[in-house]
Amino acid sequence: MNSVFAAVAVAMVVVSPPTPGNWCKVGHVVMIPDGHEGPVTSLDGDICGVLVYGEKYVSQWAYYVIEPVYPQKLDDHPFGH
Repeated sequence: MNSVFAAVAVAMVVVSPPTPGNWCKVGHVVMIPDGHEGPVTSLDGDICGVLVYGEKYVSQWAYYVIEPVYPQKLDDHPFGH
């Protein structure tokens, strides 16, 4: 049952268009929830592909669970909660 729910949740995220608040762009350096950093390498809807420094493979993250790393030139968008 859990695998069915996970498949449906992933399918809904993949087919949904990006939300207007999605600030994630290819090239931005971000921090994933465990504290590691890396650049965004791809964007698919609300999912950002992040290549964490020192890793071989890109990991997929929803833009609202990762944070931008400063300083870098970002579009004017308020961050935080």
